[in-house]
Amino acid sequence: MGFGAQSMQNDLLYFLTTDVAEVFIVYIQLAYYIANQLTIIFIYCQVFAFLSAGLHIFEHVYFRTILVIVIVF
Repeated sequence: MGFGAQSMQNDLLYFLTTDVAEVFIVYIQLAYYIANQLTIIFIYCQVFAFLSAGLHIFEHVYFRTILVIVIVF
């Protein structure tokens, strides 16, 4: 074993060590992001359902297309 292999093993040991608080914060941020995205999609769907009764056919198809694009992306 040369000097390079010894150094690589030490670097990998430090790489695998993670603080528990950091993992918890990442989970909280991920949950916040997913909840935020789902809320925005839900609001768009509710606004579209509310307005669709008063729209013309062209406007209805246009806004439905925009809603599908927003949900997909």
